[in-house]
Amino acid sequence: MATIILKLVGQLKDDYIIKSSSFDFKMDDLKKCLASKNIVEEDFNKIKFISNGSTLNNNPDLNLTSQEIPEIVIYLFVTDKELIDKIILNIYRNDNELESPTEIIDTNTKTIQLFKDPNFLTLLRICINTPEYFNKAANYITNGNISYKIKMINEEDFTYDKEFEELKIMLINVNIFRYDLQLKSILQHFEGNINMSLRYIISVPQNS
Repeated sequence: MATIILKLVGQLKDDYIIKSSSFDFKMDDLKKCLASKNIVEEDFNKIKFISNGSTLNNNPDLNLTSQEIPEIVIYLFVTDKELIDKIILNIYRNDNELESPTEIIDTNTKTIQLFKDPNFLTLLRICINTPEYFNKAANYITNGNISYKIKMINEEDFTYDKEFEELKIMLINVNIFRYDLQLKSILQHFEGNINMSLRYIISVPQNS
């Protein structure tokens, strides 16, 4: 039996757990499960599914679990407020369901711990004080319209040395590391466009 644990990023909700009788649970199976909860295809395509630092959206035949790896935790990254409310209502909790005293204590404990996390506090300050930055950052993570076909180049063909040095510094600042030839190939593909190169690197798994 496979276990798929869904965590809605930024929401203090209990995990939604899917149990499958088959070890080979695919991305398309997840889509069908959410469809049964009224999360239609248009909604599904607005959700960024992330696990182990990789995005999962672009391959419906991707095996999320196997006999060797029977459990997976998937983070749901959603920027659409209406969709967040819909997901919470249909998947995580019925709005008419009141929390019991025990649940309130548990929620309070989680909230207190969350507000001790400096990373969360930094993100929260950004959302409150400069929300436009949050939206810009979300666009880099959720962008799904970038080609996955990057051809590795020969070093002598590379023509964007200045942009390469700038891109390396930007990636180091967010703790993202790639081989120089990978970065050069991506930059060459996007004709020196740093913005498009960043979007590709951040939104596409490293082994794509």
